[in-house]
Amino acid sequence: MSFTPASDEVLNPHATLDELEDGVLLLDADRRVIRVNRIFQSLLSLPDNRDLTGADGMALVRTHLAPLIADQETAWRLIAAIRERKIISGLECQIAPDRWAACSVRVPGNGAVLLLVSDITARKESEENYHRLEQERNRYRELFELAPDGYFICDPQGMILDVNRAGALLLAKDRQTLIGTAGADHIAPGDRKACRDLVAQFESGAPGPLRGIEVRVQPATGEPVPVSLSATAVRDDRGGLTEIRWLTQDITKRVQVDAEREQLLAENQSLAADLAEERDLLRTIMEYTDVHLAYLNPGFRFVRVNTAYAEGSGYAKEELLRQGHFDLFPNLENQTIFERVRDTGEPFRIHAKPFAYVDQPERGTTYWDWSLVPVKDAKGNVQGLVLSLADVTERIRSGKEILIRNRRLAVLNAVITASASAFTLDELLENTLDAALDNLGFDLGLIYMLEGRERVQAGIRCHRGVSAFALMQNGRLNVRHWPYNRVFVAGQPWFVEGAEDAPGRDLDLLADFGVASLAFIPLAAESSVVGAFVLGSTTTPEIPQETRRVLEAIGREVGSGVLRGILHSRLEAAHREANLYLDILTHDIKNADNVTNIYAELLDEALSGKEREYLKRLRAGIRKSIDITANVTTIRKIRESRAALHPVDLDGVIRKEIAHHPDARITYEGLRVIVLADDLLPEIFTNLIGNAEKHGGPGVEIEIVVEDAEDDGLVLVTVADTGPGVPEEAKKAIFSRFEQGKARESGQGLGLSICRMLVVRYGSRIWVEDRVPGRSDDGAVFRFTLREATDNGELPAPDM
Repeated sequence: MSFTPASDEVLNPHATLDELEDGVLLLDADRRVIRVNRIFQSLLSLPDNRDLTGADGMALVRTHLAPLIADQETAWRLIAAIRERKIISGLECQIAPDRWAACSVRVPGNGAVLLLVSDITARKESEENYHRLEQERNRYRELFELAPDGYFICDPQGMILDVNRAGALLLAKDRQTLIGTAGADHIAPGDRKACRDLVAQFESGAPGPLRGIEVRVQPATGEPVPVSLSATAVRDDRGGLTEIRWLTQDITKRVQVDAEREQLLAENQSLAADLAEERDLLRTIMEYTDVHLAYLNPGFRFVRVNTAYAEGSGYAKEELLRQGHFDLFPNLENQTIFERVRDTGEPFRIHAKPFAYVDQPERGTTYWDWSLVPVKDAKGNVQGLVLSLADVTERIRSGKEILIRNRRLAVLNAVITASASAFTLDELLENTLDAALDNLGFDLGLIYMLEGRERVQAGIRCHRGVSAFALMQNGRLNVRHWPYNRVFVAGQPWFVEGAEDAPGRDLDLLADFGVASLAFIPLAAESSVVGAFVLGSTTTPEIPQETRRVLEAIGREVGSGVLRGILHSRLEAAHREANLYLDILTHDIKNADNVTNIYAELLDEALSGKEREYLKRLRAGIRKSIDITANVTTIRKIRESRAALHPVDLDGVIRKEIAHHPDARITYEGLRVIVLADDLLPEIFTNLIGNAEKHGGPGVEIEIVVEDAEDDGLVLVTVADTGPGVPEEAKKAIFSRFEQGKARESGQGLGLSICRMLVVRYGSRIWVEDRVPGRSDDGAVFRFTLREATDNGELPAPDM
């Protein structure tokens, strides 16, 4: 309603105002009531015959209208508009739980104020009903789309009007492609009549729904799929058929289960016959085998024994049956084993277990391979025990020496296997060192390799169990000096034993390593010594001859592995030559990006409008190309660089990197610590901070903390951000985007992979956590450790 009189003289009379559907309150410049209609008085529950002319209009609104408004803020806003003569249009107010009004304030002139109140309850109810219907429609559509079974809607002629996702997947076609096609075309030809008969029933007036019709549908690819078909008819007000809705359930598994059930039934019948045959066979085997067999009840009384068991026990079968096993052969240890098998239902097996007959001492100690297997009923309860015994006394007594030699051969085989399975020289050396220590009984070991072109020094390539003092004292050996020249030059093994009459120099060397004996075994490749294999024992001062022969064989095998490594290195040299072309390509792309970026900056001030937006996209593409080139260059540096780690000021690295991000909101607190790393350490912070800025947006907050780790010699670095976080399912794979066999087609998204490669290079690890535990969408925390540098700048000896 629009009501804007110019003056009091042109106002409508009372009769006209009372005919309006909206409540009207007209106030003069002093906020006194000039006119009020019946609708307004009814709204405020005032008597129709009460004359309000001249009343305080503001008091009337505050005491009768404002209390009706549910939202007090809205009420005060309306009062303020009337008091200040401020125009308001359509201010919606809830004046009862189920009633709404729209209030408008007008200023006709001469200081007057006009308040219009319109009842909008019907409109609000209509809006709510529409919203509710829209929600119901969306809910139906969601159920339709997410239904696990195929759902098709067809017209009476069988044309597909709509299909859900499951139906499209069933037919292996796109949903839009299916709409408008004949439903019968997707049924296997032999089953189409069943569908036509079902449609005919609906056309004849069948109420439906019709269920359980099994047909085969034909997907776009593959074999026909068996389905259970249900259908219901949709009719208009006159009963005319307007739609047929089909529900298709894939019953492939059920069909397979039915077929398997039939097959199992046939197999069970065959099995019953086989069991009868096997029972007779087992009876024959039990009687004629040399293995001692006995069946006992849960109380360990003999129920059945074979002839071999009776003869071996010294009793007749009749004497054993119904007798308690431990009444005849008392043995507390064996009785404990029997009780455990009976109570737990877990079988027990042991080889060469010694046993002495109490009543047959002349037999001495005998040795038996025996097993105790529980026999269970259908409920899993133990019904009895099967005891099988094989007398291996003669084999044990005569085969101790053979076992010793076999053990040594097994050791050699383990070392050879470890050597053959290695892909790199370092892996070969570490694997063979571990295999030798694990199988030969030595306590510590290390492998020296000759260094440099002059080959006058040998350095430690890998070690295990060696103290930090021993590493410091014997970190490098001068191979031209005695006695090391006998190993590295002459290629002869050297065994240092801690006998009382041993030379003083040998005893000093043993003291340096903290051992009682040492074995130096040369490693030869192409008739040239390339290193030495060193093992030490802290308890045994002598190295047996058999062990020496095994060690020499290990040395020959490792030397052969080193030769393979040398050949591999030559192959790598050829590979590096091929990589030269990639270096040239990377360099030229970087130069081209830099030149393009310079020209883009020159255009920045000259363009506007769409052209400036195009320039923005161009520069974004240039930056992406520069990032890709930088990532590829960094990865190549990591993979190809062989530079040794050196002390790096971690605090300085972090502060320099923060300075490179002046617009970022970064806080930093930490220790002034020197860590072992290389010149690529800043790349970790570059990628973590850049990753937070990229995914967190301009307002992301980044916090960097450096503190002591729980392990000695390590510091813990934390980079936290308030960005979108990392989903739980992505936490394990987020650092593995560049592992062998998983490389992306482009160089993008490699930042976290680079972080992991560098941290692993420094001998540590990196992981990601939620900034708020349990809320993966509320920021991420990246943590990694670094090793502190010692006083001499070397890496602390890691635990092996």
